Amino acid sequence: MTLHDAMREIPDKASYMTAVGAGTFAGWLADNWLGLVGVAIAALGLAVNWYYSHQRHKLMKEQQE
Repeated sequence: MTLHDAMREIPDKASYMTAVGAGTFAGWLADNWLGLVGVAIAALGLAVNWYYSHQRHKLMKEQQE
């Protein structure tokens, strides 16, 4: 292998490693965003459930009186 051949392989390997790194980072980012969206949906569901439970409790209390 000559120096010229080695210099030609460096960009190929660098671009391959960059693509692997970018793909790994994109996968990690997608997983974290999906996790954050899941937490936000769960918090919203909790808030809606608490609101309607509070309203039902208030209505039941009014009916008993």
